[in-house]
Amino acid sequence: MEWELRGESWTDEHPIDELNHVIQGHLFVRCDGETTEVRTGDLVLVPAGAVSTYWAPEYARMLAVYGPDPQGRPSRIHGYERILPRPDNPCPS
Repeated sequence: MEWELRGESWTDEHPIDELNHVIQGHLFVRCDGETTEVRTGDLVLVPAGAVSTYWAPEYARMLAVYGPDPQGRPSRIHGYERILPRPDNPCPS
């Protein structure tokens, strides 16, 4: 699926691996206590079962690739937040 964040953060969890390709913009991904900064053309892999937070202080458009879990376990949404960019700390609270 294709998705965008504009000054927003999104936290979710999938029972299978998720691959995100940044088509345009600048994205941060926090997973397992580690934050990765990704830009246009970069890929980021979120392992199955990990709670991950994605945020774009300004804008990011991504292509997410994951499928249904063969065991039928659902994905879970943990949160959505509108964020304001801060030069000293681009991370949402």
